[in-house]
Formats: sequence, C-alpha cells, structure tokens
Amino acid sequence: MEPLLEIRGLTTVFPTDDGTVCAVNDVTFSITPGKTLGLVGESGCGKSLTALSILRLVPAPGRIAAGSIWYRPKGGNAPIDLVRLCPHGDAIREIRGNEIAMIFQEPMTSLNPVYTIGNQIAESVALHQAADRKEARARAVEMLARVGIPNPRQRAKEYPHQLSGGMRQRAMIAMALCCRPALLLADEPTTALDVTIQAQVLELMKSLQQEFGMAILLITHDMGVIAEMADEVVVMYAGRVVEQGEPEAIFYKPLHPYTQGLLASVPVLGRRSKARLVAIPGTVPRLQRLPQGCAFRPRCSRRMPVCVEMPELEGASGAADASPNADHKVRCWLYDHQHGR
Repeated sequence: MEPLLEIRGLTTVFPTDDGTVCAVNDVTFSITPGKTLGLVGESGCGKSLTALSILRLVPAPGRIAAGSIWYRPKGGNAPIDLVRLCPHGDAIREIRGNEIAMIFQEPMTSLNPVYTIGNQIAESVALHQAADRKEARARAVEMLARVGIPNPRQRAKEYPHQLSGGMRQRAMIAMALCCRPALLLADEPTTALDVTIQAQVLELMKSLQQEFGMAILLITHDMGVIAEMADEVVVMYAGRVVEQGEPEAIFYKPLHPYTQGLLASVPVLGRRSKARLVAIPGTVPRLQRLPQGCAFRPRCSRRMPVCVEMPELEGASGAADASPNADHKVRCWLYDHQHGR
C-alpha cells in the first residue's frame, strides 16, 4: 500500500541569539492509511514540532530548512510536497482540518473561550464541506454524539469552560473528525485525563479510526498508550529519530540505550513498593549546545570513543543481540559491524 504521508529528511530550525537551533533534525518516516504510528520521546525532543511542521504551523521565526513532506490527497491524486506550499496560502488551508486534522495537547488553549463548542465545530464543517449554517450545526451535534458526549444538543450551546476536561478533549476529537480527515495528528490526547477517561478516549479513537479508515500519528511519552495503539513506533531524542520499528520489536528487543532506559523507567505492577524506580542519568541537553556526535552520549553507560561521530539510522544486523526484523532500525554504533560489541 502506498504511504499516505512520507517525511524525508525533515529539518526545522529556529534562529536564536546563541545560534541556529535545529529542533527537528533529519527526521524520516512514513504513515500508511488506516495505521497508527506512535512518536515517542521526552519533552522537548521535537515530537510536537514534527506535527506542526506537517501542517505548516511552525511558529515564527521557525522555518523548515530542509526535507520534504509528501502527502497523498483524497481521491487518489498525485502526492504533493507540503513543504513547497505557502504556510498562509489557500492550498494548505484546504488540507488543514479537511484532510489532515490535529488534536492539540491542551484543549483550553485550542478552543476559543468566547464561542460555543457547537459554533467552533460547525465553522470547520461550513468552511471545508460547503454546508449551510443549519447543516453545519446538525453535523456538529452529530459528531458530539459520536464521541460519546451526553445531551449533545445542549452541550453544543455551551462554552469550553462549562465542560469537564474529558468532555473538552472529546469536543476536540469531534472538531478534528467532523470533516472525516485521512490523517489525524494526536498530540498527547490523553495527558491531562484520569485513567478511566484516558481509556475511553483511546477506545474512541480506535473505533473512529476503523470507521473512517484514517491514519493516526500519535504523539506521546506514555509507553502504555503506545503499546495499546501503535502499529509502528518512532523514538526521538534531541530532534533526531534514534530507533524505529514495530511495537513488538521496540518493547521486547529495544536496541538504543535511550529506548532501553525509557522502558526500564516504566513502573511495573507487582514490584516491591520500596524498590527505587530506574532513571536515565543526566538531563536532556540544550539544543543550542548539543554534544558532538550522538546527543545521548553523555548519558549513555555504553558509550564508545566512536560515539563522538553521528551514526546513521539503519538496520541493526551487525550485532548478536540485534532484532532479526529488517524494518527495525537504530541510530547507534553498538550495532555497527566494525564498532559494535
């Protein structure tokens, strides 16, 4: 199956007084229709900015400095490079919300406090679907009902502050899906929710994905959510992809020391309550002053002299403990034929 979205060498930079900051550095991955790709990493590793780059919403003075974002529009048309579109032009506005939608991390910063929930959803329908006011309003109420909000007609007349956190998140999902997009960018969609609401939201996203046949780019730092949702996993650190593969390979055969540290730090049910949690030593480096070579080198217990050079992201077939899966890739010298051990 042809990829719905294919990112090649995406690099997004920000000019600062200390020099140019490369927040997204040479990122490459693709998303297949109907599948979920999980983007994992610590805060500040470039996950959200990757999604914003896809929609050409990089905040000024940031810009896409290199790479391409090939998207295959609805109707089987030829792929287009979103990087070549003007971020303020009509072409990208036709795609935002209509073909590629986004659930933002915090609903209260994304919903307009002076407009009702129904008006905000109906506006998207009227803009992209050429629907009149009455039809758009009916579609808004229908979508609120589809995402499990009780009494949707009444809730459509309410303002964001009148809804609970879980309802606001559901309203954001309704707004994102009202035009039945081909790709949904979900940026930490369950971070601020309690466990029961989180499970409901994830189940809702899975059911709507099956119904609409859409692809999902799921951004999170929660490995449990990734295990539940993802068909493929991309692990990022300091703006770069450090490991990529199927969930089974990532969870049961993690290769990069950073991925191993992330999984080791997840609390385990049944572990003695007085046992100390595993923590990755050190802190995430500042993007203005990244170490030479592998950015994880100062925190890595398995570093080697060659780590002062940047390894490539490639199949890890050069070491005995590597995964046999050819699609499992890692950016680490440990799995290089010459330097691995």
